[in-house]
Amino acid sequence: MDYKNELNKNQYEAVSSNEQYLRIIAGAGSGKTRVLTYRIAYLIDVFKIRPYEIVAITFTNKVAKEMRERTASLLPDFNLAGLSISTFHSFCARFLRVEAENLGISRNYTIYDDDDTSRLIKMIGVDKGYKKTDEIVTQAMNYIGSKKMQGLLPSEVKLKLNGNPREKTLLEFFKEYEYRKNEAGALDFDDLLIYTIKILREFPEVRARYTGKIKHILVDEFQDTNDVQFELLKLLTDRETCVYVVGDPDQTIYTWRGANQKIILEIDKVFSPMKTIILNENYRSTTKILDASNKLIAFNKERVKKDLYTNNKDGEDITLKSLDSSIAEANFIANTILELKEKDKDFKYKDVAVLYRSSYLSLKIENAFTTRGIPYQVYGGLKFYSRKEIKDALAYFHILFNDKDDISFLRIINFPRRGFGDKSIDKLRNEASTLNKGMLEYLRMIKHLRTELKPSLVDAMEDLIEKLDETKKKLNLNLEAYSEVLDQFLKNIGFYKAIQDTEEDDDKLQNVHALIDDIRNYLKEHPESNFEEYLQNITLMTSQDEIKGDDNVSLMTVHTAKGLEFNYVFVIGLNDGVFPNQRAINERDQDGLEEERRLAYVAFTRAKKKLYVTLNRDYSYVSSSTNVPSRFIKEAGLQIPSFTYMGVSLDSSQNNSSNNLYFYDSRKNNEGTGIFKKATKPMKGFTELNIGNGVNWKVGDTCKHSVFGAGKVTKVDGDIINVIFDDFGSKVLLGTHKALSKVED
Repeated sequence: MDYKNELNKNQYEAVSSNEQYLRIIAGAGSGKTRVLTYRIAYLIDVFKIRPYEIVAITFTNKVAKEMRERTASLLPDFNLAGLSISTFHSFCARFLRVEAENLGISRNYTIYDDDDTSRLIKMIGVDKGYKKTDEIVTQAMNYIGSKKMQGLLPSEVKLKLNGNPREKTLLEFFKEYEYRKNEAGALDFDDLLIYTIKILREFPEVRARYTGKIKHILVDEFQDTNDVQFELLKLLTDRETCVYVVGDPDQTIYTWRGANQKIILEIDKVFSPMKTIILNENYRSTTKILDASNKLIAFNKERVKKDLYTNNKDGEDITLKSLDSSIAEANFIANTILELKEKDKDFKYKDVAVLYRSSYLSLKIENAFTTRGIPYQVYGGLKFYSRKEIKDALAYFHILFNDKDDISFLRIINFPRRGFGDKSIDKLRNEASTLNKGMLEYLRMIKHLRTELKPSLVDAMEDLIEKLDETKKKLNLNLEAYSEVLDQFLKNIGFYKAIQDTEEDDDKLQNVHALIDDIRNYLKEHPESNFEEYLQNITLMTSQDEIKGDDNVSLMTVHTAKGLEFNYVFVIGLNDGVFPNQRAINERDQDGLEEERRLAYVAFTRAKKKLYVTLNRDYSYVSSSTNVPSRFIKEAGLQIPSFTYMGVSLDSSQNNSSNNLYFYDSRKNNEGTGIFKKATKPMKGFTELNIGNGVNWKVGDTCKHSVFGAGKVTKVDGDIINVIFDDFGSKVLLGTHKALSKVED
């Protein structure tokens, strides 16, 4: 293979370098996946590294699959058996299937997804006397998630003397959660990493076996690595291991999940000497899209300096559109898509993506698309594997292999209906708990025990257990296709009939049939795999893994869009407080703002041919204010359309930008309106104005309404005010409404 002629100069250097430690800073659209794939091929083809000595870590299962397929096509004459390309979680799941017994964990563990974890914590809350909806239960979920993201188990959490008084209660939730999960023979996502690290730390002979085998570790999307993942990487290396990381600090957008940008910026302090190669030739976008993106990201300080360039055409100007309302914004997007389709005979809806900072922004877009018959798919919402009927079927499949899995068992205990109510379920749980057994484990022995359960319930469970055992025996014999055995099992237990008795039965049935097809296809494509690995694989699926090639417009958050590209991209809701998100800035100040800017950079660089940026001047009940243009628009070198507010023309130097602030004094000028001033710092005697909020209302202000007459302000919440009127009593009003004015003392 002629590597040199198939890669540009920097790509070839990144692929062929014989340095032990390499950091590849790969800008958006610079051929990152291509470089990684060619690097793996080069290691095997030129450096003669055996495939089983290579471990490559990707961000999603979808990318892992693509890289395996590309590597196989580059090396058609090589046997690639043992080549490991997977996500961190998938790597650890496979590791624990082999090594978990070192910690006394069964190899047949179940993986709990976020929904399973949530159900278990709510169950614990109820048992402690709380309601599922109580604040303490939500706090427990967040607390447990935060601690485990740091790689901590309950025994490693140290309570501070003057800390949060509720933390003791939250820690008790954490302890009970770990106890019940372990008793059920289950691990959650975080456990996969935590227990892999624990084994590698505590069993030197196990670590030596893996570091002796692994000669090269390659990590994709390294900018989103968290501290726990980095610790795992270090434990999988010794002095001889070659480490190759690829990422872009300008695209670090997952710090809220624990991603630590300093890892990619400072990795050369851990693995030294480390060579850094920058890939900055972009093959995706036009020059005009890249110019705006480069200008925007240059405002960030925490980065490796680089400017993307391209040999593509200059391309079309970026379209910036400011609309009066969110409905008008949605209509503009829908109409533009229809115009694109009319002008271009080769146009495909799947070439278009609408990206937003927060998922609630999709509603108006969906309405506009539905009205006009534009096909679309929302990604990052309810995934296929998260639908009730699919979760129910998978719960049955999980308990085929794990009698201790109470979460899965509780999900299906009364579907199809078997007469179990809350009281009988509580009796079953208590009786099983007394003997320290899982519920299904207990039911297997219930005939020999004294129980308060009705005989009809015991008989129903005995029938289910018989069908479970019969199915498990067939799967173990492996004489029939797994998919057919499972399909027959669902028929035998009345699962399909139960679905037919519900609403929307056709869609639900089709979804379950699609699941059976998915199992059949997976095992056909992975003959070396088994059904348990299939269950493990889908539990680790991400939003991006769901994206298919159907001809639909893609609607998704910017987080979901990372790594994707589209001919036409609409980045919507470019309003301050929305994008950048005000809460992110409030919580993390400059760090929060820089991450929001990186998100906008990621959004802009998804576009190949044409970028549309839209905003609106609507009142937002989410931010409790009238929308103003995002500071990112000006930073990207785009001209914000001017608009008039209270008789004053406001240009692109909007409030909250880094250059100018507007201030307002409600004292009347000659035209009868308040006085506006523009300055670079606060002005004495003037109130800083969040443009669009209208009068700066305070509790106690006297007001006059053209219909309700005189009143007094009793509460202020952003632009929403409560007023008690002399003749009409209490009203909740929009403070910016033209019918309302302040009466000066």
